[in-house]
Amino acid sequence: MSDTVKMRLTFPRGKQQPGDTIDVPKDEVHRWKGFATLVDEKPKETEAKASNPTTGSVQQKAAGK
Repeated sequence: MSDTVKMRLTFPRGKQQPGDTIDVPKDEVHRWKGFATLVDEKPKETEAKASNPTTGSVQQKAAGK
């Protein structure tokens, strides 16, 4: 695992604008509270699984029988 986490800015910081994603050291996250929010990458993985047509159709066929 890396020693940094991804955070999305909620306030401008230098040339960076709100919405920009930055890497922050894990031990510095508490300093960014209120200025940036953690980026959760896990929902993207679950969306990919949910949009998989084979798993969705198999579950629906089994439920319909």
